[in-house]
Amino acid sequence: MLFEIEEEITKNFKNGKLRDTMIIALFEYVALPKYCVHMPRDPEPQSDIPLTNGFMGIFLSATKINPSIQDGAIMIRIDCDPPILKGVSFRLYPPPLCIPRERNMGSGYNSAFDFSGIEKVVCVYLINKTGIRKFIRGREVIVC
Repeated sequence: MLFEIEEEITKNFKNGKLRDTMIIALFEYVALPKYCVHMPRDPEPQSDIPLTNGFMGIFLSATKINPSIQDGAIMIRIDCDPPILKGVSFRLYPPPLCIPRERNMGSGYNSAFDFSGIEKVVCVYLINKTGIRKFIRGREVIVC
């Protein structure tokens, strides 16, 4: 299932199609990983949605309800079939990983990089106008 989600992310966001920065975190286990908290929105898009028909349709519907959901990370649980969109608009506040990183890459980059090292987190995607970065345990992996 990880492959299908990554394929959908790549297809829809490659080549800098996104003007704003987006973070998508994939994790395992029922409870959310540590160091993330939901930021309430009004109106609040639905959460705990099975991704039976893919991620993009649900994401686009949620942004129509409230465009401000892109201000935070999107959390997807992937150790179940189908994966579940646990929610949108999460603030990430992980402690810094003791791994060298690129300098001057911004808060979104650092949050995604550090959150990728948190227990239960499988990977984190940072998507912006420059493209897609994927982090696994503080290591950047080529997506496309």
